Amino acid sequence: MTLIRIIATFLLIYLVFRFFTMYIFPLLVRWFINKQKKRFYEQNPHMRPPDQEEKKKQGVKFSQKEGSSKPGKPTDQIGEYVDFEELKEDDPKKKKK
Repeated sequence: MTLIRIIATFLLIYLVFRFFTMYIFPLLVRWFINKQKKRFYEQNPHMRPPDQEEKKKQGVKFSQKEGSSKPGKPTDQIGEYVDFEELKEDDPKKKKK
């Protein structure tokens, strides 16, 4: 009977620990990090990234340049592909002999 109680206790401890690490711990860490980030930016407003300041003032805005479907360089400005081939030159010393 004692052996079954010990096994059940270890199993219960394992399940509680597993539940805590999978569900409760990530929520606590996320809450703590957000709290610390908020406190940091309150103490150092000049360190706040510019996009966070805009979100606070105006809400979320998405902007995209006209005529470009993807961010990055347009294909017109990249350049031209040139394929080079190696040419074998005859050695001048061999011709003299």
